[in-house]
Amino acid sequence: MHLKKKYMILRYLVPFLLLFLASPCLNAQTNAGDSLQVAKTLKALLAICRSVDFADLKTAELGTFYKAAPYIVFRGDDQKRKWKDFANYKNAEEKKGVDEVCFRINAHVNQDSSYKIIRYFTEKESEGTWYILMVSYKKREQRKKRHLLF
Repeated sequence: MHLKKKYMILRYLVPFLLLFLASPCLNAQTNAGDSLQVAKTLKALLAICRSVDFADLKTAELGTFYKAAPYIVFRGDDQKRKWKDFANYKNAEEKKGVDEVCFRINAHVNQDSSYKIIRYFTEKESEGTWYILMVSYKKREQRKKRHLLF
C-alpha cells in the first residue's frame, strides 16, 4: 500500500500535519543527518505555530500563521502542485489549510513542551522520499502519539 494511502487511513494524520521537506542539501546527507534536519524542521514549525509575532507587520497584512506556509505541502486539486509544492498563504483556500495545521499543532503537540520524538523512518513515494517522525506527547494527562510527515 502506498505511503499516502496507508497514512491517510489514519483519521487524525492528514488533517493534523503533512509537511514536505524539499531541501536539496538534505538528499546528500546521511540517515543520521536526515533525522537531525527533520527534527530541526519540526522544532521550527512548532515554534512558528506556538509563538506568533503580532508586532510583525506581515502578520497583520498576511495572517497569523503566514510563516508556516513554506513548511506545509500543497494538497489541493492542482495535480501539477499536489504533494510537490508548498502552500501559498496568499491563496484563501491554502491559507485556511495552513491555519488549520497550526491550530491542530497547537491543540496537540504544542500542548506538551516536553514532547518526544520516539521514532524516525523514511518511505519512498512517487513524489519523493517522505521523512516520518512519530512524536509522543501528553494531552490532558494522557500520552498520545502522532506521525508527522516531511
